[in-house]
Amino acid sequence: MNINPIKRVNLSDLVFEQMKNLILSGEWAPGMHLPSESTLAKMFGVSRVTIRQGIHRMVALGLAETHPGKGTFIRTLSLGQSISSLVPVAYLSDDNMLSVLEFRKAIEGFTAELAAKKADADDIAKLTTILTNMEQSKHDVEKFSEEDYNFHHELAVICRNPLILESYNLISDMLRSAMKIIVAKRGPTQGLYYHKALLDRIIAKDVGECRVLMTQHIDETYADMVSIISANK
Repeated sequence: MNINPIKRVNLSDLVFEQMKNLILSGEWAPGMHLPSESTLAKMFGVSRVTIRQGIHRMVALGLAETHPGKGTFIRTLSLGQSISSLVPVAYLSDDNMLSVLEFRKAIEGFTAELAAKKADADDIAKLTTILTNMEQSKHDVEKFSEEDYNFHHELAVICRNPLILESYNLISDMLRSAMKIIVAKRGPTQGLYYHKALLDRIIAKDVGECRVLMTQHIDETYADMVSIISANK
């Protein structure tokens, strides 16, 4: 008989996760002055003590800062701070966005190459499913960007290299945020083109071409984002 023990729900953990998600969604933006503990307690339906515990965790992780006599504010994080503290960058500045793309350029070409060497039938089936999901959700930025991330993450899984995979997992929220912004600004066309081309080359075991295609994919994205950022200044 398989019986799983019931885990006790920790309200402060649930409150903290909701608070973090509000930051990730942009509802709690950098510099925002949070409502009072009593107001937040009513909004979340919990005690002030539970709210205080959630806020203390956000402050400890550098997501928020408290000023005596003024209250608690959402912090603006630098890319380096977010990685060193394992806190996701939910609101990427233009410079941070380009830094993420530079990081991807440094590792994703080799990741695609190694994945092409190691991919088996099950791996190809998973990538095919993700690509189908991308095509079906091309008019939905949220869903498309999530499947875009899933495709790149699956390539890291296929590499069967724990260091490569952990580097993706470490900054997964950051990559998701970046991809959502990129899809919103560029649309789905280029992503679909390159992901289909990559899958075709993986199936064909064309290792060298996979690296070339991934590098071109990131280079074009980088160039487009530089143009979009420049136009908005």
